Amino acid sequence: MYGNAGGAAGPLSGREVRPALLRLEDVGPGGQYQDEESLQKLKVVAGYLHQEGIPFHISLIPRMKIPAKGYDVSIADRTPYAGEFRATIKYMESMGGIAGAHGYTHQSNGDASGLGFEFYDRVKNPAVPSSIQYARSRVAASLDLFKKAGITPAFWETPHYTASSKQCEAFEEQIGLIYEDNYHGVSFVRLHTIDYPGTEYRGYTTVPTPLGYINTSRDMNKMIDLLDTSGGGLASFFYHPFKEFKYIHKSFNEKGETCYTYDAGSPLHQLVNSFKEKGYTFISIYSLAMFVPAQRLEGLPAGERRELLTGSFEPGGRKEILVWDRNGRRWDMFRYTARWYAPRREKAFEGRGTWFEGWDPGNDATAMAGEINGDGLDDLIFYSPSRGGFLLAENRQKRFELSGEVIISPGDAGEYRPLAGDFNGDGLCDLALVDRRGGRLGIALNKREGFGRFAWQYIDLLKEKQLQKYIPGDFNGDGSTDVAVLDIESGRWRMLLAVDGTFDASAGPWLEQWGSGDSWLPIPADVNGDGRCDIVAHGSSGRWQVAVSTGNRFVCRGEFGPWGGGVEPQAADLNGDKKADLIIMNGSKLSGYNLDTALSVMD
Repeated sequence: MYGNAGGAAGPLSGREVRPALLRLEDVGPGGQYQDEESLQKLKVVAGYLHQEGIPFHISLIPRMKIPAKGYDVSIADRTPYAGEFRATIKYMESMGGIAGAHGYTHQSNGDASGLGFEFYDRVKNPAVPSSIQYARSRVAASLDLFKKAGITPAFWETPHYTASSKQCEAFEEQIGLIYEDNYHGVSFVRLHTIDYPGTEYRGYTTVPTPLGYINTSRDMNKMIDLLDTSGGGLASFFYHPFKEFKYIHKSFNEKGETCYTYDAGSPLHQLVNSFKEKGYTFISIYSLAMFVPAQRLEGLPAGERRELLTGSFEPGGRKEILVWDRNGRRWDMFRYTARWYAPRREKAFEGRGTWFEGWDPGNDATAMAGEINGDGLDDLIFYSPSRGGFLLAENRQKRFELSGEVIISPGDAGEYRPLAGDFNGDGLCDLALVDRRGGRLGIALNKREGFGRFAWQYIDLLKEKQLQKYIPGDFNGDGSTDVAVLDIESGRWRMLLAVDGTFDASAGPWLEQWGSGDSWLPIPADVNGDGRCDIVAHGSSGRWQVAVSTGNRFVCRGEFGPWGGGVEPQAADLNGDKKADLIIMNGSKLSGYNLDTALSVMD
């Protein structure tokens, strides 16, 4: 496992991985990368890492200034060189590179980019303001250049790791993934998620480079020796790629075409080989972090009872958030409109209006979402025992319209757990009831013009334990909704696999001793975008555990947090990348509520 955030991994099991991270430092449009040959050699380095199966990170300075020479070039300039530089970064991304913002200019006053200090330091850079306003303007300008250049910023790295504590807050409020040591004056040796309730955001994650960097062969040998004594710290380091250039040789073939050869004895080759020999696996910062704290939806009105429901209520491939004010009898729709988790301060949510109001399904009602009428959009479904069964509010785009009568009833007043899903794989939402006392599960199939009667199937698994949770999702990726059954006491997960509207319970346990106890809330969600539903378990303290589906079992991926120890946790694909993101509601019935998000970056 390599998704452990902020300390102990908790009750997880799975394949142990000794993770290593590599960052290529101080890459910018100038300096050591100012000519075409250096850019070609940079591509050679990226190609070698790709060939070795190594994800890597690019510490990108978006604007290079050398005041003494009058040099000032940014990644967004419309010049032939800037265009070639952007193409180089895009190529590196295609080779597994992940670019992050390394300051704005990595300098101040008359210093040169890459060498100079950009933010305040009492000793090394006292001439610049220590204010948060100064830092805000720099980070905003940096991210603006990334946007104009068409490069997605994955992380923030403060030049030389020096800034005042107030300036650090400016970085956090713009991007929730910080890739550096000695942050806020605290040195880390492993990934940490800080659940900090900022005024416009919640929390951030820090990833350190405790192994430092390579400057001489002595540094390299020292780093290799440290791998045996790292004591559980993250094997993360950075390296200036231009130091490889003298080991990359330019030549011409018989056709006169330019070729490059790369010495297998270069420092980077030696480091990669040594890491692998010592059992380390290079991973990406995304694999380590799993989720990145993102934007906030602020200002939901105060009230006694708020609930969240997510679904595909509008066209476009994203999931919308429906906020149900039970006491106020209204349902308000919101959509995440940002492309990425940075910048965080820009408006990321759009209110889509009140879609439904003035009707009370009853205090015992359970709300669900599912596509009932075949128009490609989710409708609103209620199971209300006091009203006699399931009721439907159809999606009319920008509003829900109540059908006015029960669409299907179980026929008695038993104690049932309602489920909704496409249990026969025809693209329409069916309805189900779990009768735990009777040890049976009933399915009412959606026939487009209405629902068939409940067909009951007796299943021994449902009678085995009284303390069970039932989680619907397409866990094997065949297009039909299955039902995962969790034994709360033991943490054993068994599966009811959907087969043409019935269920096969013959499979052995998919996972043992995970997510047990009422303190964990399991949420079905495809967090890695592979088309199979996974499980995210949320704890009240803000810990999130992840178990991904392989199609026939769950594998523990790790833990995220603590982050967002609020109420109404949800997981849904907010930004349309097919990966479910995390949503949490915080606030109070007196002051109002906020929704905080963390975007999935899992692979």
